[in-house]
Amino acid sequence: MKLVVKALRCSHWCIRFSLYCKILKFIIFILGTAGNGLVIWIIGFKMEKTATLIWFLNLAIADFSFCLFLPLYITEWALGHYWPFGQIMCKTCTFNLHLNLSASVLFLMIISVDRCICVLYPIWAKIHRTSRLALTISVVIWFLSVGLSSPYIVFYGTDKGKQHITMLITRFVSMFLIPFPIMLVCYGLIAFRVRKNSRIPGSGRTLKIAFTIVICFFLCWFLYHSLPMIYTAQIYIRYPWDEILYYLAHCLAYFNSCLNPIIYVFIGRDFKKSLRTSIPFLLESTFRESNDPPEMLNNNHREIKLDGCRLFQMLL
Repeated sequence: MKLVVKALRCSHWCIRFSLYCKILKFIIFILGTAGNGLVIWIIGFKMEKTATLIWFLNLAIADFSFCLFLPLYITEWALGHYWPFGQIMCKTCTFNLHLNLSASVLFLMIISVDRCICVLYPIWAKIHRTSRLALTISVVIWFLSVGLSSPYIVFYGTDKGKQHITMLITRFVSMFLIPFPIMLVCYGLIAFRVRKNSRIPGSGRTLKIAFTIVICFFLCWFLYHSLPMIYTAQIYIRYPWDEILYYLAHCLAYFNSCLNPIIYVFIGRDFKKSLRTSIPFLLESTFRESNDPPEMLNNNHREIKLDGCRLFQMLL
C-alpha cells in the first residue's frame, strides 16, 4: 500500500513539473521571438554590418527561427506527446529544431574564437577581420548545420538502431564536446588578458560577461546532451527522475535561445539604469560599441596589448 501511495505521489509531482515546463516553454517562446526579433530588426535594418554584427545577426536568426516552432512542441506536450500535425510537419520541425540549435551553438563558438583573436592579436584582427570574411564563415556554418541536421529528415521516426546512436554521438560531439572546450579556452585567455590589465575601465564587466557566457552554455546544454549518452550506454534512471530530467534538459536547452539579448545587454551594467532605458535603445547602444574601431594610440607592444582588451570591451 505504501508503495502505491509513493508511486501516486511521484506521478502527481511529475505531472505538475511537466505543467511548469509547458508554461516555461511558452515564456521562452514569447521572450525568444520578441528579444531575437528586436535584435534582427536593429542589426538588420538600423546598423552598418561589421564582422561582429554579422555573427550576432546570424545567432539571432537561428534562435528566432527555433522559437517560432515552439508552439507546435508545446501542443505536442499538452496532448501527452501526441503529434497531430502529420509526418511531413514532424520531420520538418525536427529538422528545423536541430538546424537552428546547431547553428546557434556554432555561432556562439565562433564568436568566442573571434573575440579571443581580437584580444590576443588586435592588429591582425583590425586588418583581416572583414565583413566579407564573417559572411563567408556564416555561410559555411549554416551549410555545416544543414549537414548535421539532415539525418533527422531521413532517419527520424524509423527504427532506432545504429543510425540513431550515431546521430546522438555526432550531436554530442559537434554541439557540446567540441564547442564547450573551445569557448572555455577562448574566454579563459580573454579573462587572463583582461585581468592582467585590470586598470582598464570596464574590465570588471568584461570578466562578468565572459564568465556568464561559459556558465550559461554549460548549464543549458550539458543535461540535454548527456542524458541521451546515458541511455545509449543502457544506464537507466528510476521513475519519476527520468521524466523530470527529460523535461528539465529540454527546457534548459530551449531557454538558451532567449538568453543572448539578456546576457549582452544587462549583465555587468547598472541594472536599474537599464530598466529605465528603452530596450531597443539599450540593444542598439550595445551593438553600436562593436562598430567603433579601437584607438591605436602608439605602436609599442604594451599599448597594443591594452588596445586588444579595449577592443574586446567594445565587442561586448
